[in-house]
Amino acid sequence: MHPLRSTLAVMACLSLGACVVPMPVPTPAPSQPSPPASAPAPVPAPTPPNVAAAPDPAVLGAWRIEQARSEPLLDRSAARVDFGPDGQLAGNGSCNTLRGRYTLTGNTLKIGPIVTTRMACATQAMEQEDRVLTALERAATARVPPHGFLTLADADGAVLLRASRIDAKP
Repeated sequence: MHPLRSTLAVMACLSLGACVVPMPVPTPAPSQPSPPASAPAPVPAPTPPNVAAAPDPAVLGAWRIEQARSEPLLDRSAARVDFGPDGQLAGNGSCNTLRGRYTLTGNTLKIGPIVTTRMACATQAMEQEDRVLTALERAATARVPPHGFLTLADADGAVLLRASRIDAKP
């Protein structure tokens, strides 16, 4: 390469560099202090998994079923239901034992599916058990009003089942 050409090339590069105008760096407004460079950005808290709300403690426990679908039970000694704190439902419909799961959020109740043993009993006991199981399956709310009875009602508010608390003492 010719010495004059290399000199012209160097001069062109230098003159172009002299034409570069530095861009101003924006500064934060005085009313909004910038965080220190060493502080990490805040990390949002992890979202907890979907956890069911705790059941109403007034509903929890063992209950003797007194009435199912507007009819009193003839032999209330066997018909019972127990709402466990872990969402497990257990009991007896009048003849067969029953088990299932439930969720209770506020007064809103969802039961099901219910599984039962399949023993044959007297016709009257089987009809009574059918009323109990139907009442449990249709229940949409659970309340324990001041009178102390557990009251299960359907979505329209019609009472399906009433029960009295089974005393835990012998």
